[in-house]
Amino acid sequence: MNDHVEHSTEKRTWDGIGPRLALLTIPYVVLAIILAHKDPGFLAVTFLNPSYASPAGYCLIIIGLVFWGASAVVFLADFKHGGLITRGPFALCRNPIYASIIVFLLPGLTLIFQSGVVLSIDLVLYLNFKLAIHGEVILLRREFGTAYDVYENNVHELFPFPKLTK
Repeated sequence: MNDHVEHSTEKRTWDGIGPRLALLTIPYVVLAIILAHKDPGFLAVTFLNPSYASPAGYCLIIIGLVFWGASAVVFLADFKHGGLITRGPFALCRNPIYASIIVFLLPGLTLIFQSGVVLSIDLVLYLNFKLAIHGEVILLRREFGTAYDVYENNVHELFPFPKLTK
């Protein structure tokens, strides 16, 4: 570990990487909206059959909203206690609030609107998440040590599916 990590006084906050992730992603969202407004067919996903894509999209939206709500409830209840949150949706992935958006909501909107623009926003958000989460992981490792290492090894970072063990 480097000196900065060992001697850092930085603490976890309830908003985590959210503000930084927003700052990284919002400029692209604005650009994507402008491009889509100027050319409604821009990045249209025309190869999907709307008879199947739209219902699948609505299912993803419903799953995403339920997953987001459950994640928010557990997070708000447990964060104030200061422990490592590993129950509920946090038992399925380490970042379920972001997962609800990246894995369910935006892909659902992509299917409903057959929009490559929405899909591109999702990809940019995912890449920005991967860039931004590193600092939070360092804080969690420092604060929770081996408990976080075990959690990290057993639970996916973003995809809420059980990890296959070797």
